[in-house]
Amino acid sequence: MAWSRPHGGDRYAKQTHARCTRRITAMVQVHQFAVIRMTLLRVRRLADGAAGTRGAQKEGFLSAAAAVYSVCRYPSLEHVMAFDRRHLKEVQPGVRWMPSRAHLFGAIVLALGLALAGCAMIASSRRAMVPVHTYELAKGQEGEWHAIGGNWQFGDNIVESKHSDDRGAKLVTGSKLWANYTLTADLRFDSDRGDIGLILRSQDEENGIDAYNGYYVGLRLDGGTLIIGRSNFGWVEARPVPLPGGVSAHEWYRMRVTAYGCRIGAYVQNLSTLQKAYVAFEERNCAKTGRIGLRAVDVTGAWRNIHISPATLGDYLELQRNTESVERPVVLSGPPWWTPWHIAELFVGTLALALLLQLLYYRFQQWKSETIMQERQRLAHDIHDTMAQNFAGLGYHIQGIRSALLRGGMAEPQHLADQLSVTYQLIRRCHSEASETISMLGAGPASDREDLLKVLADSARKIAGQGILVVPHATGSPQPLSLRVADALQHIGKEAIANALTHSGLSQLDITVHYQPRRVEVLIEDNGRGFDYGPQSQGFGILGMLKRARDVRGTLQISSRIGKGTAVRVVVELHPLRWDRTLLSRLWSGGSASLSGSATA
Repeated sequence: MAWSRPHGGDRYAKQTHARCTRRITAMVQVHQFAVIRMTLLRVRRLADGAAGTRGAQKEGFLSAAAAVYSVCRYPSLEHVMAFDRRHLKEVQPGVRWMPSRAHLFGAIVLALGLALAGCAMIASSRRAMVPVHTYELAKGQEGEWHAIGGNWQFGDNIVESKHSDDRGAKLVTGSKLWANYTLTADLRFDSDRGDIGLILRSQDEENGIDAYNGYYVGLRLDGGTLIIGRSNFGWVEARPVPLPGGVSAHEWYRMRVTAYGCRIGAYVQNLSTLQKAYVAFEERNCAKTGRIGLRAVDVTGAWRNIHISPATLGDYLELQRNTESVERPVVLSGPPWWTPWHIAELFVGTLALALLLQLLYYRFQQWKSETIMQERQRLAHDIHDTMAQNFAGLGYHIQGIRSALLRGGMAEPQHLADQLSVTYQLIRRCHSEASETISMLGAGPASDREDLLKVLADSARKIAGQGILVVPHATGSPQPLSLRVADALQHIGKEAIANALTHSGLSQLDITVHYQPRRVEVLIEDNGRGFDYGPQSQGFGILGMLKRARDVRGTLQISSRIGKGTAVRVVVELHPLRWDRTLLSRLWSGGSASLSGSATA
């Protein structure tokens, strides 16, 4: 089934139709038809000899014909287009669906907010994806590590920082989105100076001793202490904690560090003497996520058994209970954000956003105006092709009667009455077609036009009465049609029904509407006498049906044989609306193609 959804173009059409309907009703229905019908009824009484002498009859005929002719000749295409231009400024403000600037700005802010919330949810979900992983440090496993300074060597499940005079050599791995985890490793000094340790929640690493944003927990050979601090291209260190027995070269020390929220706890243990030291560190404006790594400062050292796993608050509290106090260093704030460069960026961004909002507002206004103008032009042409042409033909017919009266060619009242009867039937037909057009133009939303089969069946039963069997059929899933398609199919179907009931002498009329995902088909069949269909048999009604089918890019087929009945088939292809292409093309190109209901033909 074609995707359908009411949208802006159909709202324009519906509101424009409603306003034009009121004006057409006021101009044509109430005044003109009342004048025409009352005048012709009076003329028929004169023709039947019910009042007056022959001279009075002739004088009455002339005055009535002149009055009717003057009324019928009014609604031409020129008057309709003049009416369209005259009332354009009245109709435009009435289309109220157009959002204001505040609504557009609110919609954009809401969309940005939802996008940011979605990104935050995705980021938060990805932060929790810390693996349980023990790193292989054999030769050839360097691929998952990234060295920033220093001389790093892998082999025998040990990674070494060899003879490095680089102050602050770093070797990092992992994801910038890792948040809460526990990092464990064994460390060993292979020289008599410097400090070595572990980096956690590290980002923006560069060459340099403190050129990264994150935390460092390490052992310092001078003084034999456990140290912890925050590096943000500067260094803030908590109070060092002495390790019982000190720190010696060529000894392995096991270090465990847990980061949870803005709390960091660590302990270190001499694997030979089993002596331990603990430290806890908390910071208000902490680094919440980052990679892990190894760091060596002016030292030759080694690391092994590097393991990472997700951490919980209990893991941190287990370490924190063994400390004398929790270190909370004061971190100096960085430079203010409002630097001249940042202010310039903010100004340019605000200006670009304002221009974008103005462009969107202008495009929506242009879209609205173009849709209104196109719908009004289509309405004017429809009126010209139906009511205006019928009125013009009626006017010429009455003018011929008037001319014959002036020449004295209609002396017999019965002959005149027959001519006026034909004129009266034309008036009734014009009245009926105008009423149907106005009813269609004043139709509600798309749901009111869905049951095409019911409309055609009701029309057939109303005309046929009780003597003819009307059999409606429906196949497929009914779907809402655009105003143009529904209007064309109803007019074609009603014209075919009227022709069958008037000329074929049928006893049964079958009406079938077949819905498919991309097309709709209407079939009118009767079991009447049929006729030899050909170009020479195309009267005004068939020509009108062909034109309406072409207007919605449909096809009309008429098949008939004498004694075999007649079948009228109309097929219209439906094209689902592509919002992503249509809306963007309108915003940036200001295209003039109007949107219609759920599907356009």
